Formats: sequence, C-alpha cells, structure tokens
Amino acid sequence: RLHQLAEIHRAALLDDVVPFWIRHSLDRDYGGYINCLDREGKPYGTDKAVWLQGRQVWLLATLYCDVERRPEWLDAARLGYDFILK
Repeated sequence: RLHQLAEIHRAALLDDVVPFWIRHSLDRDYGGYINCLDREGKPYGTDKAVWLQGRQVWLLATLYCDVERRPEWLDAARLGYDFILK
C-alpha cells in the first residue's frame, strides 16, 4: 500500500507538477522563474520570491542528480541559479 502511494505521488510530481512549472515558469527574458501562475499557467504577477527561486533550483538540480539526468531539468536549474547569482 505504501509503495502504491509513493508511485502515485512520484507520477504526479514527474508527469504533472514538474512539467507544468518547466512549461510555464521559466523566465527566458529576465531569468529565474515566474512564481505567480494561475491553474492554466498564465502569469498574474511579476514578483519573484528569492526563497522560491532557490527552492526551484534545488528541486530541479536534485531531480537531475538523483532521479534522471534530463538535460531540460539541468538547463532549468541553471536558469534560476544564474538569476540568483546576478
């Protein structure tokens, strides 16, 4: 039963949550990630909370290192990392 729940949550994260944020939150114009998105992925604000920038970098880098070496995860992590450094 616990294994089934783990698989359900893993699938939700990797098949729904992460692809949504990769598709909608990457700010290719100014760097970092757009934090304020509605359910359809449309931005409704321009604030970029630093803690959320770091959290998204950490998540994407951890997925890349510990789950699967998907280049899009590494590229997205670098986008946020570079933004934080600037």
